[in-house]
Amino acid sequence: MPNTQSETRFTQQVSDQLKAIVGSEFVCTSSEDLDRYSRCTIPWQKRCAAVVFPGSGEEVSRVIKLAGEHGLTIWPFSTGKNWGYGASLATEDGAIVLILERMNRVLEVNEELAYVVIEPGVSYQQLNAHLRETGSRLWADCTDGPPEGSVIGNALERGIGETPYGDHFGNLCGLEVVLPTGELVQIGTSSKSQRTWHTHKWGLGPYIEGMFSQSNLGVVTQAGLWLMPEPEEYNSYVFEIRNEADVPAVMDAYRKLALLGVAVSKLHMINDFVTITVLTQRLHEDVPSKGRLSAADLDGLRHKYRISPWSCGGGLYGTREQVKVQRKLLRRELGPYGRLIFLTDGRLSLLDKLVKLVKKNDWMLPFLHGLGKTSLPVLELAPHAHRILKGIPTEYFVRHAYYRHGASRPDSDVDPAADRCGLIWFAPILPVIGAEIVRYLADSRKTFEEYDFDFYVAMLMMNPRSVVCLMAIIYDKESPDEVERAKQLYARLVQDMQAVNLQQYRAGLAGWDSVYSGAPELKSLHGRIKKALDPKGVIAPGRYDVGSAVPESGVEPIDPPGL
Repeated sequence: MPNTQSETRFTQQVSDQLKAIVGSEFVCTSSEDLDRYSRCTIPWQKRCAAVVFPGSGEEVSRVIKLAGEHGLTIWPFSTGKNWGYGASLATEDGAIVLILERMNRVLEVNEELAYVVIEPGVSYQQLNAHLRETGSRLWADCTDGPPEGSVIGNALERGIGETPYGDHFGNLCGLEVVLPTGELVQIGTSSKSQRTWHTHKWGLGPYIEGMFSQSNLGVVTQAGLWLMPEPEEYNSYVFEIRNEADVPAVMDAYRKLALLGVAVSKLHMINDFVTITVLTQRLHEDVPSKGRLSAADLDGLRHKYRISPWSCGGGLYGTREQVKVQRKLLRRELGPYGRLIFLTDGRLSLLDKLVKLVKKNDWMLPFLHGLGKTSLPVLELAPHAHRILKGIPTEYFVRHAYYRHGASRPDSDVDPAADRCGLIWFAPILPVIGAEIVRYLADSRKTFEEYDFDFYVAMLMMNPRSVVCLMAIIYDKESPDEVERAKQLYARLVQDMQAVNLQQYRAGLAGWDSVYSGAPELKSLHGRIKKALDPKGVIAPGRYDVGSAVPESGVEPIDPPGL
């Protein structure tokens, strides 16, 4: 039984026309496929009418024109792996979901000017492999999310990576976009052959590249991306904060180092619970199966895995002399507050040998715990962190989504949406002022505890002046009670954030209804732009609350099993 007017308009004729455009094998309407592309780790769900996989910008254009003719809506996604924010979900039933993963060509690698031109289906894994296989001396940044995530898709959501090139949207330059009318335009250049299209970000005239970030004004089908030249020297480092009371001072020290150009990677500062979710699962530990960890349980897990209440990670890049100076400055500024450990590629090789040796000889574990002041699982984590700071993607860190899952997480092919894991990202951004950050986190921790969830926060320095306090609501999707409490916690966090005049740096569809709660004039402006470019409301109406009203309570929750 159709649930919406859009679903009613999706007829056999439309299905046949879509197949004529992209090929029969690239239009999915089976119940199994619709289920697969209508779910995420968040506790909300809407069911699409079809999933279409175009292979070119021309096919994208023709699909959008067809949707406009039939009064249908198109929801475009690059690879659909934006877990925790919405993946490939629309805000209404009956939409056509457009997955761009077939558009996966690396069109150009420019070694001299250090950029690539790629399509939206190119993943972090693919781009990294392409650069290595072709002998390139360039590094591509990545996230600690899925290796098969889209490079362009994450950049358009303004995602944050790991290296000095971690501002992903900031490093896009020169877009090809299909507009809601089906027109294909090049943004930032007066002709596609212009030699500075992918080197001069601002173009000439009004700058409009940003209109296609976190928006529903077009479908990006190609983009230039600046890459990082391979440095002469690279070190990763881990900093373990000795005393939680020193967190404000450490954040202020990082601000100082970042403003000086010393801390150039996108700093990650994580609390103990983040580390625990990567190292283990609740079902494998001697802790209660319901509710949050008690202070004693948390302390016991910290002791078991030899981890600090707070730790930081980052990378140093440059000539040997530059890295030497950076290490000296880091020691000077951070040394008073904890332990600083540096790792090179050579030390990584020795670490791999040590891990293998300890695994074969259990008697060495006490030695490792005593002298190394660490645990075997932490040593196994270190190489993944070291490599990701070189732009080498890994699915290792996606394991956190399985912490409250009822079954053991997989060793490979990690897919928390398919495995029915519960995860919602909440991503407020704050000024880098240590005392202010700590006050906000203390209040947020109390809110998590009020709803009986463990407090997960990873601080990601967007730039020397702003830090994202990325919080994860990790819940059991098979528990109706936890599903409801997770929804309530997210709503409360949004409310509390706005009460202190903060905003999220990006939001999932559950947070779109409050994007403009304090800015009706801005919403009106965005609405007028949307109406001018997309008068029929073809592309993702309601995305980020632009072009269509999102229900005040967000989209309806999916009923958990048993209800």
